[in-house]
Amino acid sequence: MDTTWGIADLLARHRGIIAVVGSGGKSTLLTSGGRALSAQGARVVLATSTHMLPPSNMSLLDGVERLDAVLARDGIAAVGALDATTGKVTEPPCGIDALAAHADYVLVEADGSRCLPLKAHATWEPVIPARASLAVLVVGASGFERPIARTVHRPEVFCALTGAKLEAPATPELVARAIAAEGLVDANGLVIVNQADDDRAARQARSFAAELRRSCPASIYAGSLRTDRLQRI
Repeated sequence: MDTTWGIADLLARHRGIIAVVGSGGKSTLLTSGGRALSAQGARVVLATSTHMLPPSNMSLLDGVERLDAVLARDGIAAVGALDATTGKVTEPPCGIDALAAHADYVLVEADGSRCLPLKAHATWEPVIPARASLAVLVVGASGFERPIARTVHRPEVFCALTGAKLEAPATPELVARAIAAEGLVDANGLVIVNQADDDRAARQARSFAAELRRSCPASIYAGSLRTDRLQRI
């Protein structure tokens, strides 16, 4: 029988700062993974090195002054500056490194994807903290086989990386080649194909993994972050 993993199982061994990049489930990974780690007794902080939506049903602090007290009470908190114009949270004024002194895990959303399931990165992305112990790359399976122009954030960059046309479908193999070309994942990295919770998406996830492993020996899991059920592929 295949072993099913929860996101907390995959993150638990990487204490400290964990950067989450990609598309198609970063916010779910932060909130669900953070709450699962907290339920196991860990002190968890959510933050961003760019910007993110404020996590729901969670204290949002603008610094570390009250952080220890909130973590002692709730086990989890978000820290960052709230931009009144956009309604999004930005990097805390104290910086990401300062948070690690107060928590067992600091989960950092390290790039944006405009709610699209797939993403290519500009030259200044992602903004991974220097002291990150792990980078987790999330890929949204709902974007597989859909037109690149409509399913990929920064589609022109994706096409430059892969040689594909904007109107072509974002096949699992092309997505894997774009990730390999960006060089964001190494042998110690973790890749999660989210939204792969039916047979078709699971087959596509396996095709993606087979192609990515041709150039990158990262650990790859697929399944659903929403239901917290992942399998290694």
